[in-house]
Amino acid sequence: MRVVSKKLATQPVYVLTAARTFSAAEAFAYDLQSTKRATIVGEVTGGGAHPTHPVPLDDHFVLMVPSARAINVITKTDWEGTGVQPDVKVPADQALDKAKELAADKLAKLRTTRR
Repeated sequence: MRVVSKKLATQPVYVLTAARTFSAAEAFAYDLQSTKRATIVGEVTGGGAHPTHPVPLDDHFVLMVPSARAINVITKTDWEGTGVQPDVKVPADQALDKAKELAADKLAKLRTTRR
């Protein structure tokens, strides 16, 4: 069952990131940011955009070789090596409080404009 809500699609979204945010979590943040659907709050992410596959070298070593790229249709690039750059840079342990502050400010502005 699929629920579609026009109201939900317009609600503000905040995604929290940290230096340890990596791979698929980065893709989520990057894609929402590039479509201007979310505000990214926190630290620059780890920078892992290219999936890898193992190539055995011998009985003890494996080489991990990039096998794909996650190219965003809007930016025409990815976050490999650079990480996702937050819209609002704060230390990870402060990101939730900052996102709450941003959300409260946005709600206050909405209330003011509706009067």
